[in-house]
Amino acid sequence: MNSVVIGASGKIGKYFFSNKQKDLLLTYNKNKLKNGIKFDVLKDNIADLIKKKNISKAVILSAYSDPDFCKKNKELSEKLNVIKTKKLISYFIKKKIYFIFFSTEFVFDGKIGKYNENHKPKPINLYGRQKLEIEKYINKNTKNFCILRIAKTYGDDLNDNTLISDFINRSKKKNSKIFAATDQKFSPLFSRDLVKVTKLFLKKEIRGTFNVGGPRGYSRYNLYRKFNNLIRKNKRLNRIKIIKSKLNDFKFTDKRPKDVSFNIRKLKKNINFKLTNIEDMLITKI
Repeated sequence: MNSVVIGASGKIGKYFFSNKQKDLLLTYNKNKLKNGIKFDVLKDNIADLIKKKNISKAVILSAYSDPDFCKKNKELSEKLNVIKTKKLISYFIKKKIYFIFFSTEFVFDGKIGKYNENHKPKPINLYGRQKLEIEKYINKNTKNFCILRIAKTYGDDLNDNTLISDFINRSKKKNSKIFAATDQKFSPLFSRDLVKVTKLFLKKEIRGTFNVGGPRGYSRYNLYRKFNNLIRKNKRLNRIKIIKSKLNDFKFTDKRPKDVSFNIRKLKKNINFKLTNIEDMLITKI
């Protein structure tokens, strides 16, 4: 094995596990992975793992990614998302290890949408600021890297509590309703597409910063309306009452940017497959 995925036991990481190849070593902390390696970014020394497994490439997934958790737990999130992540990266730089760092759509302020890589990041929440701090640290200290700014992801597992599974499970009940913001826009990204992108970038050691999202942008409200239209053909499922809302109607601990939809032209130039449209994925699940 010569590539390690650090923090592979989360929602995104499990898709690396289900698609894993023999040259990928997956680490976990609390949620054990079969054939994975226990590694706690907050406590363990990455040098021991790198030397033992002869690692030459790395993917950094490990992070506290819930903006509200980060806000409520400033010191803890700062320790993992910034301090310990910088320590990881500095070791990779020292050992000339190519690495991919997973950043976020939340580095943008959400005022314009359709962000490309030339737009200036202006995060409005703590999580976004933490990720941007790492982006700046990386750009200042090395060129042997790739930063992937990840849009909101969803999976094809009906138990994963992401966009499709949540909607289908709600539709199994009668008289379900859901509040959906008309002014919250994003580019939903299929998790298995993200795995393919990451593996391709690892193989080719593609460098630079990339916005990684699905092929289309949606408002939360319009996406759910499309879901409702698609499930009409399934007699086992019920249409959900979708209640128009504004993002500011929801009670978050930290701020959320309104429109973080992506322009992914740069990404498309570097991949050799078609990205999955979330509407098409829903059709396969109903």
